[in-house]
Amino acid sequence: MALLDVVAAWLLVAIWFVAWEAVTARLDRSRNEGGWLRAPVRIYVVEALLLTLLATLWFASIGSGGWPLVFGFIGLLMEWPGPVRHGLRAEDGSWRAFVRVASGAVRVVGAAGLVRWWVG
Repeated sequence: MALLDVVAAWLLVAIWFVAWEAVTARLDRSRNEGGWLRAPVRIYVVEALLLTLLATLWFASIGSGGWPLVFGFIGLLMEWPGPVRHGLRAEDGSWRAFVRVASGAVRVVGAAGLVRWWVG
């Protein structure tokens, strides 16, 4: 796997994360105070780098079998602690918190799918 492939996959995942966040921030107006993103872009770029490095390591060494399940668990590990620490039953209800956690896990699986598609 060439370094150029990893960098290109990183850019794809960064675009995926920023686009995903822009759409979900627009749909979830209760957590968005007027901005088009909930965090600075650099946060999503660094998150994309870390996930891309993990995904390329996974696909280059361990294999490709069961990757949606693995990255689904990673997505849950990334998204679940925040709502649990702050109380899953927030004022917007537990259903919306569940949807945020589930959509965050889907976001990570989608990013891993992009890396798998790009680096093969």
